[in-house]
Amino acid sequence: MSVTDPLIKDLKGFVQHFLTLANENVKIVDNDFYFVSFAQTLEKIFNKGIIRQQNTKYFNRTIDPYVWMVSLAKSNAEANLTYSSCVENVRIRKDIQSNDGRFRLLIKYCLARRIVHVPVELLVKTREVHYLYSTDSIIGDEILSEIFLSALKPVSKIPFIFKLTNSSFLDCTWYIPRILDFELVPCKNLGISVSFSQERAVIVDVQPNSVAAEYAGIKIGDVLDKLNGIQIDSSTKGRLGEIMKRNKSKPVSIKIVKAYDTDSNSIFEPIEKLFKELKIDVALVKRQYCDNKIEKTTTSSSSVSGFAVKYLAKMCVGSLGSVRQIQKALKCLKDNRSFDDITTIERFAVNVGLEIGEMGLKLRDKEKAEVVLEHSYMKISACGNIPSMPKLFGYCAGEENCDVADRFCCYIFEASTNEHSETILQSIGQGFHRTHYAV
Repeated sequence: MSVTDPLIKDLKGFVQHFLTLANENVKIVDNDFYFVSFAQTLEKIFNKGIIRQQNTKYFNRTIDPYVWMVSLAKSNAEANLTYSSCVENVRIRKDIQSNDGRFRLLIKYCLARRIVHVPVELLVKTREVHYLYSTDSIIGDEILSEIFLSALKPVSKIPFIFKLTNSSFLDCTWYIPRILDFELVPCKNLGISVSFSQERAVIVDVQPNSVAAEYAGIKIGDVLDKLNGIQIDSSTKGRLGEIMKRNKSKPVSIKIVKAYDTDSNSIFEPIEKLFKELKIDVALVKRQYCDNKIEKTTTSSSSVSGFAVKYLAKMCVGSLGSVRQIQKALKCLKDNRSFDDITTIERFAVNVGLEIGEMGLKLRDKEKAEVVLEHSYMKISACGNIPSMPKLFGYCAGEENCDVADRFCCYIFEASTNEHSETILQSIGQGFHRTHYAV
């Protein structure tokens, strides 16, 4: 009776496919569908039947494939220098958080150096294999492990071409995103704001006319992966300004993970999950990549959505953007009262649609469908109304992000009902109270 396993059968099929491509001088790359399927099969084999909890009289330890692969390179005299070098290259990386991610990168290194069979070969020669794998595994079975090895050895003939520096998302997938490296002009701040989720710094705002805005490759939804060579994760929260200052008067280097793939018209799946946690609108991210002409045509021909409100006034309220300034502006508008710090008043009577998005507010003229006003939450400092005039409401926004702005304007509107006014204020308040970090 033949001894086999479906995973080995699948693995042999992939290897045969790759050998055919190799004969045609076709290189295998990271996001090749067959490579990802092959890699996932390989990972299943390495994990099948592994005895994760190692308990002895003297210690307890948790084992996974990456742990024993590293241990082999350190303790086994037969481990060749190439394999040891692969292990060291992975060990020093700071952009991977989990052993799953480190295992995937180590497999890629071994495939690229054509030695992926070496760790398995070293392990099956030792007695430790029976402590690490159960008998119903592939690697722990004497016969199946030999069949597995015989299937792996031909892989050394396959030319894999990997981007081994692109590893930030190997913790959650074998697929890699598009990476862009920029060297920006020396500056005090880049003009971007990020919000953190699952150790990732997602760009939630790009200020117009800022240094970052000059580079078309930097968009809302992208992930700030590195800043001046420093890996950006939750440990750098609140220290981004400090990291910028370290390279004062020098070009700023940043590494960006692109959220959107223009070829497939899709969001990189692990980043899309971050969007859900941060409540970022996927449609908004995609819209940034639309051709301007197409966007204008779509805008002019579509109906205006959002809350139906009347845009009444814009008032310059000085250096404070507080709720008190909004209340002063409302009294100034309705009661014709004057205040020293309200210097300029522009009155309107425009019917608009107030769109409350994940990144900010946008108002479109009901008749022309043109954008008449737009503010990100980073610029909005306060919103409010007066109980005696419940249908009227307003918000204050700075010329720059509100934490650094020294000039604010108040924008006044009239809602169709008291309930709509209250709902709008609650929605705006939720938006600008989200925690973001400026860079």
